[in-house]
Amino acid sequence: MRKSWTDAASQLGAFTSLENAKSACKAGYTVYDDNGKAVYTAAGQQISAGVPFSVQVDILDLNIRTGAGTNYAKTGETTGKGVFTIVEVKAGQGASAGWGRLKSGAGWISLDYATRLA
Repeated sequence: MRKSWTDAASQLGAFTSLENAKSACKAGYTVYDDNGKAVYTAAGQQISAGVPFSVQVDILDLNIRTGAGTNYAKTGETTGKGVFTIVEVKAGQGASAGWGRLKSGAGWISLDYATRLA
């Protein structure tokens, strides 16, 4: 968490949990991933910079939901194993890595169960 990625002196901490980083994030600061991409601001906005991107899902029964969080209904569909395109990322209940909206329009998946591809 820093004022900007290039301002290493402003860093307040490094967190393994996005939820912990979000809780500690102060006004004027941004949470960055390991690659320097902004993922959350102190204003409470999940950043969708760097989308679209592909993810690999390695479980058969990853639920697809109608919104970004476990507080949204399941669509009744699962992803199955495969590569999927994420077009938007939001914070939401039940996922420390956030939620990704599928390009297909089927809904949202927890990014806790997906590996981002380069």
